[in-house]
Parts: sequence; C-alpha cells; structure tokens
Amino acid sequence: MARVAAVLLALALALALPSGAQAHAVLTSSSPANDELLDEAPKEIHLRFNEDVRVVKASALFADGSSLAFQSGGSGTDLSFSLPQQPVHGTTIVSYRVVSEDGHPVAGSMVFHVGKASAGRPARGEDAPLSLKIAIWIVRGASLLALAYVVGGRFFQAVLDPSGPSPRPAFIAPVALLLFGLGVYLQGLDELGLGLTVAGVEPLLTSLTGGPVASALVSTLAILIAASPRSGRRATDAAVATSAMVLASAALTLTGHCSIVSPQWLARTCMFVHGGVMLFWIGSLVPLWRLSRTSDQSALSGFSLAIPAPFAVMLCAGLGLAWFELPSVGSVTFSLFGRVLVAKIALVMILCMFAAYNRFWLTAPAIAGDRTARRRLRSSVAAEIFLAVAIVGAASLWRFAGPEQFQYAPPPEAISLHLHSEQAMAQLEFETAFDGASSVEVSVMTPQFDAMEPRAVTLRLSNPALGIEALKYELKPLAGGTWTASGLPVKDGSGWIVDVRILIDDFTTVHLDGDLRDPNNAAATGASANRSGSERS
Repeated sequence: MARVAAVLLALALALALPSGAQAHAVLTSSSPANDELLDEAPKEIHLRFNEDVRVVKASALFADGSSLAFQSGGSGTDLSFSLPQQPVHGTTIVSYRVVSEDGHPVAGSMVFHVGKASAGRPARGEDAPLSLKIAIWIVRGASLLALAYVVGGRFFQAVLDPSGPSPRPAFIAPVALLLFGLGVYLQGLDELGLGLTVAGVEPLLTSLTGGPVASALVSTLAILIAASPRSGRRATDAAVATSAMVLASAALTLTGHCSIVSPQWLARTCMFVHGGVMLFWIGSLVPLWRLSRTSDQSALSGFSLAIPAPFAVMLCAGLGLAWFELPSVGSVTFSLFGRVLVAKIALVMILCMFAAYNRFWLTAPAIAGDRTARRRLRSSVAAEIFLAVAIVGAASLWRFAGPEQFQYAPPPEAISLHLHSEQAMAQLEFETAFDGASSVEVSVMTPQFDAMEPRAVTLRLSNPALGIEALKYELKPLAGGTWTASGLPVKDGSGWIVDVRILIDDFTTVHLDGDLRDPNNAAATGASANRSGSERS
C-alpha cells in the first residue's frame, strides 16, 4: 500500500500543471528614451518591461519643483502614463515602482529634458532595507518549513504510519497561518517601499492581486485540510492527505521563477514535482526521528522502500529547473541566483550522503532491533532535519535573486553603415524608436572628411527578401551637414538595401548604396561597414 500510494502521489505531481508566476521584471525601453533631449514636451510616457507587471506607484518631478502622481498606468508589458500638464522646460524625472507576479518589486527612474537639461541625474531607485529583506527571508523559510511539517507530516502518517499516533499540527498549524499572513503583509511593505514598519491595512490592500497572496491562500487551504481530524478510515485519510499535498505543491508554483523559460509547461511541472516531493520528504523527517527510538519500525521500513524513486525524481526536477532558469554557466559565479544554486546543490549532496548512509547501513539493523543502529539513525535523521532547514533557507534567498535590474532604460540599439565613393561619403545611423519604427541620421562628407552642403539628399530602402520595393524618403537638413528622416520600417538590418542619392549641384548626383546586415553582426552594429558607391552626372 505504501508503494502504491507513493506511485499515485508521483503521478499526481507529474500530471498536474498549475499556472506559474512571472520572474523578476526588467525595464527594457522607454519613450522618451532615458536622458533624451526633446524640442517639445511629450503627452505620454511609455515604459516597456520584459514581462507583465502591475503599477504600485509612479510619479513625475518637473524642473520647477512641482510633481505629479500618476493615477494609473495600466498593467502588462507596456505601461502608459498621460501628462495632463505639460512639463516646463528643463529636466523631468519619472519614478516608478512596479511588481511582477512573483512578488518582486522593481523600482527605478528615467529622465528626459525639454529644451535643455536643468537638473542632475536622479538617484538610484531605493531598494528594500536590509531589515525588511531579513524579515521576508525568515518568514518565507519558516512558512515553507511549517507547510512541510503539517502537510508532509500528515501525508507520511496517512500513507506510511496509519496506526501510529496522530501528527501534532495543533500548535504548528496556527503558527503557519500566522506566518502566511505576515508574509503577505511584508510583501505589501516591499511593494510600497516602506521598509520594516507598521503601515495599517495599505500593505495588505496593495499585495492582494499578486502571486504571493494566491500562494498564501492555497497554502492556507492545504494546511486547513491537513490539520483536519482523522476519520479512522485509511482510504479517506489518505485521500485527504493527498489532496492537501497536491494543493501545497500547487501553491509553491505560484511564486516560482519558471514561466519565462521555455517550454513553460515542462518548467511548471518540474516546479510542481520538485516542491511536492520536497514537502513529503521534509515532513517525514520529524515523524521518523520520533519513531527511531521505538520498537515499531514498520513506518521506517515503508519509508525506506518508498522514498528512493520520489527522491530521485525530486533531484531530476530540481536540476531541470536549474537548467531552465540559469542564463548561462558563466553567470553562476557573479549572480546571486547562481551562488544560491551552488550552495543548495552542495547541501543536497551532503544530504544524499546521509540518506545513503541511512538507507544502506542503518535501516536494516535498526529494523532488526540493533540499539546502536537506532541511536545512530536518530542522530542521522536529526542531521537531515538540520540540512533541510539549511536547504530551505538557501532556497528562500531566491526571493531576492533575479536578473540585474536596469536603473535607467537602455538606449536603443543603433545600426551604423558607412558608404563612400570618390566624390562623397555618408555615415548612416539608424535608431529604433519605442513603437518599433526607426529614424535615421545621415552625415554627408567629402572624401577628405570635410562637411558638404548638398542641394538635397534622398534615401531609398528596399528589402527583396520581404518583397518590399524601394521606399523613398526625402531627408531634412540639420546643422553640421546632417540629414534626417523618421518613421522608417527598419526594426533590424536583416535584408535591407540602402541607396543614398546626394544632389551636389544641378548637374551632379552621387549614388551610394549598400546593405544593412543583421544588427547582431558587429560589422554593422556600433561599427562601420564600408560599401563602394557609384557615381552619375
């Protein structure tokens, strides 16, 4: 029966596909771009993130010292904020605080200048104070351990030790519920950037729509089910314990880091399986420690036979998650995620040695009645409990581990192209705007790099691979021999052919042509690609 129950649990964990939560959000671009100098004030401000976020608060500080708190910026990957009052000339600082569904707040600022720059650079977005981080870490780890003790312990008792004494959730279950409520409150404090303080009900209201709240609610339901009285019927008790275990495993996925990886269904399944077996294993340690000093070793025998396969599945699922989530092997040394992963793997390796020692050297003698083996087994299980606490503590640090946040929106990636002939040269700089369209600036020079003042400059763009015939743009002159045009459909350089026609005088026109390469090609990104041109008069 123990083997059958363990197999059924493994199948339930493998087949269930709960929805995951997004990992830490990163600001990828903004409009206006950070530090952009504008001739006229914008009517809207756009922020683009790599994943869905919700706005906690956002504001603008204008050059004259006045400020504006934005009422709503929407949600999703693209946020828009309207400016009902036009910014005065000078520097405007836009500050934001958003949170992704995994509950990780992201704060930052960006600036733009109308007419001229008048203020210094804004300070870095404030991170959570150390005291709040420590509190979140402790509560998160303690909540997970309490969940494992109540739910995993109930499952162990229902499946492997049905005739033994009932688990003792009378004290731990209320503590676990208190921890989950405290975790939600601390989450709200972190989202609001208030630090470790008492701020009424606002933190609770702020965090109500986030993934951590959903995880806490599902975990609470799992604890209430697991803490319910035993019915005395083995099948009923096993069904109750299994349902609580499945709910607790699903709750863990709601604050995971698995939905920005591909394939998402496999990452979510790995999270579900890894978390579920971990709860069962940790929840079994305290009952095993108690039973190691008794003469009835049937539960120990059943656990010894049932745990190897789920434990191996847990390790494989954990390695799968690490493979999905780790950006690169090189990031292990410099990222918090990688360092925590290394620490957790080291602790798990030590745990595996204890598990092998118990399984192959102590279990059989302890079941046979060897008192020395029982004493050593009790000490070994106590060491496993200590390692379990350490592993949960390390894993709880992932709450603060994510990609490095951009304090300012990175400038759009530029594509450069240099064209020349015997009579003229042109340097083209393409820049992608927030809406995906591009602008171009063309610097026209003589072969001796002197400024040239042509009568007109025309740009033609075509992309045969996409079936796009020549698009003609009459460039507008700027100071210093530079010509510009905007609204170009060039999002990257792949397949685009450029033809620049320079009208030097009424009788001479110079044609310079070339192709824009893939912007990932260093020859066309941040560098100059030489192209020969043709002349015609």
